[in-house]
Amino acid sequence: MAPVTLPAFFVALAAFAALLYSPIKLRAEVLGFTRSQASIQNIHGEGLKIISNTVQCEDVHHHIQSGLLFAACQGHSAERFSWFPPMANFRDPRAVAESQGGLFVIDPKTFTSSRLTLEGFSNPLITHGIDLYTDPSSLDTVYVFVINHLPNPDYYDSPAPLPTTPKARSQVEIFHHTIGTSTATHLRSVRDPLIRTPNDVYATSPTTFYITNDHFYREGQLRSIEDVAGQHIAGWSDIVHVSVDSLTNKDDPLAAVTASVAYSSINNPNGLGHGCNESDILIVRAAPGVLIHATIDPSDPASKKLKLLESTQLPCTLDNPSYYVDPYASSPGAVDDVSGYLLPGNPVAHTLGPNMEDPYGKDPVSVWYLKGSGGEKRLLFQDDGNVIRSASAAVLVGIEPEEKGGKKQAWLWVTGFMSAGMVATKVDL
Repeated sequence: MAPVTLPAFFVALAAFAALLYSPIKLRAEVLGFTRSQASIQNIHGEGLKIISNTVQCEDVHHHIQSGLLFAACQGHSAERFSWFPPMANFRDPRAVAESQGGLFVIDPKTFTSSRLTLEGFSNPLITHGIDLYTDPSSLDTVYVFVINHLPNPDYYDSPAPLPTTPKARSQVEIFHHTIGTSTATHLRSVRDPLIRTPNDVYATSPTTFYITNDHFYREGQLRSIEDVAGQHIAGWSDIVHVSVDSLTNKDDPLAAVTASVAYSSINNPNGLGHGCNESDILIVRAAPGVLIHATIDPSDPASKKLKLLESTQLPCTLDNPSYYVDPYASSPGAVDDVSGYLLPGNPVAHTLGPNMEDPYGKDPVSVWYLKGSGGEKRLLFQDDGNVIRSASAAVLVGIEPEEKGGKKQAWLWVTGFMSAGMVATKVDL
């Protein structure tokens, strides 16, 4: 074989650079390096409202059966800026020793929020992703699954903790709530070595659920590589299936817990959501800005492993996905059916880390709407960070078309994990 000449080498190098340029350019765009806060134009819909008593609600879910919204929020904004392991913020664990995080119910008709009294629960609650499971035999019975990022006593109470000892000891809390009451009863905590960096939860029964580990590394340079390098270089994390044999093990979070990896070697799995049907499991890869449709592997359903089916690229980072079922469609898939996927995100995401300890930071938000699988991508809402910051979840609540002369509209609810309050606004669909 003849040696490669210098011109041929440069041709090959240029071709290789061209292959790299497209994904590098995309990653820069998604992370917001090609945008500035000043370039973000507000798209606020109609009648924008800020909802009181909804501080730093990282996640929100629409309980269709009751029409209510459920959210996990912090009671005091200072806690998040001192301790939040999902953003590698371990600055002051003492700030959350008596954390005022809690569960909140929002009435979308009155735009008011009320805090549930947590019975049988006295631990700090550092909230993150949540999910709801409604008992099919009793639609007023709701199980609420909540990620809780506690400081690890094995690290902070030790005079000389091992370098491998994690600073956070995250777990999942399971509560029972009856619609119409003001309380939620704590059933148990769930912890397992496979639950490392939990971000969101997807409940499949009162005793089974999936969680995403959004990073393999909890902090440091390798974690940063996970954020910027992508699937081919840093596909290191996983999604875990968890089941518990009993809901009465209040004293031992490790008791009667079985966990297994449902999907491995995935980069930055973040939000989880229920899609257009029971088999449509939504997964968001946050930093890459990708929505994935998955299902339980039909070739081995007993294993609870997931099979990834298709993905959609968005132009910014994403967080918790949701699916809006149009309650006023004449039939599913009809011309008047505006059902679709709702994807909140952060168009200047590279500032989130530096702003993580800044209560006055401005982190622009976007909410994208995809009508149907693979449908048109539409920017439904945008804010420059002055009204709401760090979008992490959004849901739609439909408006009766007859009230609007047949026009399809809905109230869009958007929340952020560093935001002072949730917002609601009327949008056209």
